[in-house]
Amino acid sequence: MFKQVMARNPYKKIQPETSEPYTLIYLVRHCQPEYKLEDEMEDELLPLSRIGIRQAKLLTKNKLSKLEIDRIYSSELQRARQTAEIYSKKSGHRIKTDPRLNEIDWDIWYKMKYFNMTDKTRVKRVRGYKGMDKILSKYQDQSRRLLADYWLKNRNKKIILFCHGNLIRSMVTGILNTDVVGFLSMEIYQSSVTKLVIDRDGYIKINYINSISHLPHRPAEDLFHFAIIQ
Repeated sequence: MFKQVMARNPYKKIQPETSEPYTLIYLVRHCQPEYKLEDEMEDELLPLSRIGIRQAKLLTKNKLSKLEIDRIYSSELQRARQTAEIYSKKSGHRIKTDPRLNEIDWDIWYKMKYFNMTDKTRVKRVRGYKGMDKILSKYQDQSRRLLADYWLKNRNKKIILFCHGNLIRSMVTGILNTDVVGFLSMEIYQSSVTKLVIDRDGYIKINYINSISHLPHRPAEDLFHFAIIQ
C-alpha cells in the first residue's frame, strides 16, 4: 500500500536520488545572555545570565548529550562560547573556534503587513526593500559557502555549530531561497536547535527548525517587541 501511495506522489518524479553517507549539522543558538551588562561591556563579551546557564545545562542534558556528536564549533562571542563550553565539559569535545560563526549585524526592522501585498507592491511600499534584500543575498551566499565548507570537512560526521540567531536565519532562508521578508518573519529562539542533513552529493534537507523541547517552558517573550529591539 505504501509503495502504491509513493508511486502516485508527483514529487517522486523530481525528487533527487540521495545517497549515504549523511552529514548531520546541528545549528545551536546561544543561550540567554546577561542583558543587564549591555551598557557596561561590548556586545561580544556578554556572558550568559543565570537563566542562560540553566538553559545551557538543560540543552546539554536533555538534547545534545543524546546525539553522539563528533565535533563542535563555536563563534568567538562569549555567549556562544560559554554555551559550547557547558556542553564541552560534559562531552569531552574540544571546541574549535571559527569567526565565520560570529553574529551578523542586522538592525533594520520594518513593521509591515507583508501578507496582503504582491511582490510588486512590497517593493514599492517597504522602504529600502531592494537594498535590504541585496544585503541579505550576500549573507545567504556566505552562509551557503560556510555550510559547504563544514560539509566537505566533516563528511559522515555529526557536528554542532554554536552560533547566533541572525546567522541561523541566513542559513535557513538561504536554503529555502527566501527574500528579506522571510528572514524578518522568522524568529530563532535562544537555546534552540535546528538540524540539517546533507547527503553524499551535497543535497540538503532541513530536518527541523527552532527545537526547544529540551527546555521545561516555552520562552515567554513578545516576538514582535524582541525583533524590534534586538
